[in-house]
Amino acid sequence: MKKIKYTYLILPLCFCLPLNAAYYRWTDDAGTTHYSYSVPASESQLGHVVISKQGIETKKVISAEKKRQMKELANLRAMKKKKADEENRIKEFQAAEDNLLLSVFSTEKELVKAYKSKLELAQVTIDLLKGRHKKQSIKLEMLEQKYERMVDIKHKQALEKQIDVVLDNLKIYQQAITENLIEKDKVRNEFEVTLARFQKLMARSSASEKSVLNSN
Repeated sequence: MKKIKYTYLILPLCFCLPLNAAYYRWTDDAGTTHYSYSVPASESQLGHVVISKQGIETKKVISAEKKRQMKELANLRAMKKKKADEENRIKEFQAAEDNLLLSVFSTEKELVKAYKSKLELAQVTIDLLKGRHKKQSIKLEMLEQKYERMVDIKHKQALEKQIDVVLDNLKIYQQAITENLIEKDKVRNEFEVTLARFQKLMARSSASEKSVLNSN
């Protein structure tokens, strides 16, 4: 009877052990390493290692903090690569622009002459538009004076239509003047930037030639 009694006491203990005997190794916030058959829910974000019954590491789960750091690192690397690619594209575009600039103009004098012609042409267009605008303004003044003296209703209505046409023309000419003034400013700014760039390229070329001569 005693033998049977001891058997019943031992069997429940055997059934409490996991059949595959795999366990986890994890470290808490205090730096203490633990071995257990499960990771506490409160510590699940710290990461852990799964160890087989033979003592071999079969799986490693990194912590949530480590995942966040790795993601930040990946994003940072991606941003750096994007920035480097953009810088390379800018350099390539600038090099192409420089080659085009040097192929179009061989001297600073040629460049200045070309842009002065552009600016002069822009000013001629603006002056022409201003002249037409002034003529329409004079015409409007005359029509308004005529309208004030006119008594006949039908004639007044006909004159109103003419006045509307002149007002529309004034708006069109004013808009055209404004657009051409803006365009002229763009050309002037482009001229200043292009001239400065051309002078820099010519100075660099001159310095390079001197270096070659000195080396010889």
